[in-house]
Amino acid sequence: MSAEDSLPIIEIKADRTIIYPQRMELTGEETLMDILQMMPEMMIGGYEDVIASYNLRINNVPMNGDIRLILSQMKAKDIAKIQVCDNTGVAKGTIGIAKVLDINMKMPDTLKGFVEGQGDFGKDIAGLGTVNALYGSKSTDLYANVSYRHQEWNEEFLTLHMTNRFDDKNKLLTYFTQQYLDQPLNMSRRVMGRARFFHTFNEQGTELLITGGYQYNSNPLLSNKLPLYVAELNTPLFSERLSMMLGVEGDFLMTEQKVTGRNWDVFNHDVYLQFTYSLPKWKLTVGNRVMFYRYKLRDFGITQKHSDTRYNTNACVVFVPDSRNQVQLGYFRKYYNPTYLVLFMETNTPFSEEWARAKGVLDEWDIHQVKLAYAYSRQKLTVQTEASYYDIEDGENFTELDVSAYWKTKGLTLTGGSNLYIAKSATFASFRFVPKAYLPYDWQIGMQVIYYTRNSPTREMFGTPVYGCLSVNKQFGKRWNLGVDWHDMFDAFCGDAELNRHAANIKLQYRF
Repeated sequence: MSAEDSLPIIEIKADRTIIYPQRMELTGEETLMDILQMMPEMMIGGYEDVIASYNLRINNVPMNGDIRLILSQMKAKDIAKIQVCDNTGVAKGTIGIAKVLDINMKMPDTLKGFVEGQGDFGKDIAGLGTVNALYGSKSTDLYANVSYRHQEWNEEFLTLHMTNRFDDKNKLLTYFTQQYLDQPLNMSRRVMGRARFFHTFNEQGTELLITGGYQYNSNPLLSNKLPLYVAELNTPLFSERLSMMLGVEGDFLMTEQKVTGRNWDVFNHDVYLQFTYSLPKWKLTVGNRVMFYRYKLRDFGITQKHSDTRYNTNACVVFVPDSRNQVQLGYFRKYYNPTYLVLFMETNTPFSEEWARAKGVLDEWDIHQVKLAYAYSRQKLTVQTEASYYDIEDGENFTELDVSAYWKTKGLTLTGGSNLYIAKSATFASFRFVPKAYLPYDWQIGMQVIYYTRNSPTREMFGTPVYGCLSVNKQFGKRWNLGVDWHDMFDAFCGDAELNRHAANIKLQYRF
């Protein structure tokens, strides 16, 4: 076995699963969406709704962009690793069942990128354009993405990431994202700036992270401002086997309702601590995040407050008998944070006694999850299984069983999986099959098919039991690629479809 083949394709950690595309036997032209089909939980609900339960980040910074474009355009050869964070409460500061898809780019030693134009032809006609650029040097890395969509309205996104390495111990990452949506009856703008400074103290890897950021968002109903900060220390403790993550994170969301002039604030202040003890074949992780948060409403001179303290906890053991097999057993305590906008945007003014009764709307739920997972991975074959039981405070408990497999042979890749949801009120499942053929003269033909059983929310929402997308791509030399997707294709044949969404998407890309 070569040294490269001995490296794991998939790595399981306490709160995430990491995929290393560079360690797989790929052509490099596979898209981010192709790779994500390997994950048991990743499920495509439709062409425009591909990762609905995940927040997309690049280098751990939120990505304002056309998500479908990013997933279909980002290529395996440009990705260093993909972190699918399904339990993010301690390390990434999310709550409840929020999840994060974090992409780390593989920076080149020169300028690389692409320009792409798309046309979407269905019930509505849309035009899309994108420019993506990567630049790497000894001291500076740059990532830029600009996209524009026109479909009876306009959507425009801009993302800029820059990394400056001052020396071996100091590094600065700066980010700027901008979003403009001019949709019918709704125009919104969002800008976000963030800076992350890393300082490494010693050769053992003791590192300090300091982050500061600001975000502004405005639409016809609301405007809000969000300053934030993070200070985090990662260091070995007593020995190389034991590592510690200690941090504090906070943000202060200030919101104004434009019509009434009502103002409210949401303040979060978190302290988190996590330990990981590593042995040659075992890894034990325990962590906790303490969250102090407070809502404050100001309305006609009256100020009302609601505050609470909550905890996100994890305890996880991972057994790695060799580079191909991994087993995980974990416990995760999270909480569901209610949607305070529903309360604050009531038209009636909540006086003191009304607020006391209305605080019931702000009920938080504790969520307890027990998870058992297994992964087998090598260059041409991966198999993953997950089983989770969720205990929901004042809610319905449920079980999820997920499995997926990826196999590659000469000229063909096959990806498949199933997801089973079991609860007292309903049981439903989904099954997916994703074949892709690599034909002579640089032709590729792929298919995504997902079948939803009865009681599935996706099937009940759209009325179709099957989602399908047929893709054909032709590579012209090293720089040009022409592709056609026929998405939501089964809508055209299903008379029970609530919405006929099927359309053809034609795309032309030039890489430089």
